[in-house]
Amino acid sequence: MRLIVMFDLPTQTSADRRNYRHFRKFLIKNGYSMMQFSVYSKIVLNRSVLNYQMKLLKENAPPDGYVEALVVTESQYANINIIVGEQKRSNQEHTTKRFVVL
Repeated sequence: MRLIVMFDLPTQTSADRRNYRHFRKFLIKNGYSMMQFSVYSKIVLNRSVLNYQMKLLKENAPPDGYVEALVVTESQYANINIIVGEQKRSNQEHTTKRFVVL
């Protein structure tokens, strides 16, 4: 499964910007990869890992703004079509294989 996190956070005040940086660093530190600005994804192997990741997201989400999570299967994620723009992500991110060589 793939957990996709989408967020829209305020950045008007210094506290807002600090919360934004903290949340973004949390995502990167926990293995999420950026799909677009404010859209990150992570592979989760089963429901217990998904539940744990959702718990961590709730604990680290900033108090203001919007944070949403979407779960899709690997085959659904592999069917993403790029309509406009260059393919900047590696082909390995669009595969259904569990083992990826870096």
